[in-house]
Amino acid sequence: MSLCINPNCQNPDNPDNLLYCQSCGSELLLEGCYRVTRPIGKGGFARTFEVSDSGKLKILKVLTLNQPKAVSLFQQEAEVLKRLNHPGIPNAEEYFQFFPQNSQDPVHCLVMDKIDGENLHEWLEKRRNRPISEKQAILWLTQLANILHEVHQQQFFHRDIKPSNIMLTADGQLVLIDFGIAREMTETYEKKQAAGQITRFVSDGYAPLEQINGRAVPQSDFFALGRTFVHLLTGKYPLDLMAEPYGDPYTAGLNWRDEANHISSFLGDFIDHLMMRPVKDRPANTQVILQKLSEIRETLYPTKLINSNLSKTQSTAKTQTISLERTIGTWNSGHSQAVLALAISPDGQTLASGSSDKTIKVWKLNSGKIIRHLTGHVLQVNSIAISSDGQTLVSSSNDKRIKVWNLNTGKEIINSIVNSEDIISVAFCPNKPMFISGDSDGKVALWDIKTGQYIRTLATHEHRVSSLALSQQYVASGSWDGTIKVWPKSTFTGHLKRVRSVAISSNEQILVSASEDKTIIVWNLNTGEQIYTLSGHSNPVNCLAISPDGQTVVSGSDDEKIKVWDLSNGQEVYSINAHLDGVNALVFTPDGQTLVSGGKDTTIKVWRMD
Repeated sequence: MSLCINPNCQNPDNPDNLLYCQSCGSELLLEGCYRVTRPIGKGGFARTFEVSDSGKLKILKVLTLNQPKAVSLFQQEAEVLKRLNHPGIPNAEEYFQFFPQNSQDPVHCLVMDKIDGENLHEWLEKRRNRPISEKQAILWLTQLANILHEVHQQQFFHRDIKPSNIMLTADGQLVLIDFGIAREMTETYEKKQAAGQITRFVSDGYAPLEQINGRAVPQSDFFALGRTFVHLLTGKYPLDLMAEPYGDPYTAGLNWRDEANHISSFLGDFIDHLMMRPVKDRPANTQVILQKLSEIRETLYPTKLINSNLSKTQSTAKTQTISLERTIGTWNSGHSQAVLALAISPDGQTLASGSSDKTIKVWKLNSGKIIRHLTGHVLQVNSIAISSDGQTLVSSSNDKRIKVWNLNTGKEIINSIVNSEDIISVAFCPNKPMFISGDSDGKVALWDIKTGQYIRTLATHEHRVSSLALSQQYVASGSWDGTIKVWPKSTFTGHLKRVRSVAISSNEQILVSASEDKTIIVWNLNTGEQIYTLSGHSNPVNCLAISPDGQTVVSGSDDEKIKVWDLSNGQEVYSINAHLDGVNALVFTPDGQTLVSGGKDTTIKVWRMD
């Protein structure tokens, strides 16, 4: 199906092989590349459509009101989105004017990234307006505060935050949409504001009093953010919670705390702080909000250490405990979305992290300070690895690219290596100028690190390669097909669902694998024999790390726990409530005294091994 967007077309439906509408004669291949495939919705003065650009689906926003003010705001939205660069904000690709056949009036068009998901208003209705939990509120508040930090840092403010303007994607990330009335805080704006010349745009129930008076400021976004979470935490539209049923909706208070008695006073007071009537009484900026959210998170959900009561007779190995040393990456200097990958330099001084937010950050591990930000991937960073000499970092992404970086300078060493499929995992060959990649098509490939040239394929799975582990002799790959391939040996089978992580011990005797079946299997690497099956996680196990001395394996899961296992007998030693959401990545320092974890809650935590 190919749709005509001429507003006066009597029959806009067309076969998808035509260049011109068979009803009105208008172009169907917009700008020579965008074919409109289906309508999505209508709101305000615009309609949205799904378009195909050489098979890639995007969103086309079409202005339906061709009046100077509406056109100005529409063009302003395009400009704002082009200037903002954040995974929680749609990317604006192109603004153009389309002229229907026999018409001198243009149709204003904006092409943007397609966000797969639904807005929070729709999401809440589908769950019958059941309030969200306190934990979910803290996670989402942190995500949105990080997004707003980017917006405000660029001197913009949104002016229309509400549940219907927040998208929830399939991977649990929030995206702030509809920047149609966003404004830049300029001297011109301030003069117009003082003269009462600012057009008033208000979403009843979410906007503060100063906005209805045409005097919106960045802190107006904080008020709307607070009202949004009143809605999410009560399941009720804010104006239905007015203390004075027939009062002024912009001055009457809300009786919302009684409707959200499942949350603590820490969070309730924070949300009330966001919604204070005088602007000066709200948080001064997004940094203050992020700092306070971090404090609330640590107060309400402190890291807990749970002893599994392992008796002395159960293990001959040294019993190992873990305690939290510090948390890094929780504020705007850290990642704004899930941490997916971690790597530590051979000297144990430098930590690198990759994230759903498309960035790589390099940290001083002993201080938690960021050394540099590596940007260049256009989709989430799935995997990172550091060479044995500590000079080079390789990264992989869903953008089908592998990037090779100088770790000391943060510069790309060679041009991006382009693959035909998403690159899920990368790992360096020990003491060799080569690295291995695993992609979404199931291929395990060998590459030359100096030239970026493909050398050969080592193994092929039936599904995506989720994890790689390398030693001096072996290359192990775990796959969504449920198998582990060990090159040049054989295929290990035993998991009932997708394999998410593999690790090899330093003595090359043991291989450990983790799966969506909630188990961990310990294998004899030389024979392929299953030694132990470790059970204890209540959700899929995402990541593994074997201690350098080979005595301990540590696992992280979607159940938010890190578990410590004794490899000599397969017994669970300790379990830690580590993150507010799933644990995605684990890595030991070379001395084995420190463990680092990365979570879906955007944080990186550093643990002391005692």
